[in-house]
Amino acid sequence: MNNTLLSITIALLFGIGTFLILRKDLIKVVIGLSILSHAVNLLIVSTGLFNGEKVPIITGEHIEPSSGTIFTDDLANSILAPIVPESAEMIYVDPLVQALVLTAIVISLATTAFILILIYRIYEEYGTTDISKLRRLWG
Repeated sequence: MNNTLLSITIALLFGIGTFLILRKDLIKVVIGLSILSHAVNLLIVSTGLFNGEKVPIITGEHIEPSSGTIFTDDLANSILAPIVPESAEMIYVDPLVQALVLTAIVISLATTAFILILIYRIYEEYGTTDISKLRRLWG
């Protein structure tokens, strides 16, 4: 993916999320928090791309002259890697970043569900989700 397009998308999501967090309706605030967490997840994943020579998983390349494919397998060290054409650009992604983002997605889902339940209880109790009206009810 083009880095400029990805950066613009992340910035746009941050802007939309911040805009929605500053609204007076609690539902819009929760939607803004959800969008903001997705923007953070995209930002974290975009930093996990390796463009250099040192790769975290695969070591060594063996080129088979007859077919022109690159075998990055090293059976002596129990490393099995995908087979790619020689002309393909090798791009690697750090798997630790993906695991952390997956954990963050699960936590944000649980937090969003909990906040929505609290908003539902506030609506049942006070009959509104507008922050300015709720502030007047509390004194």
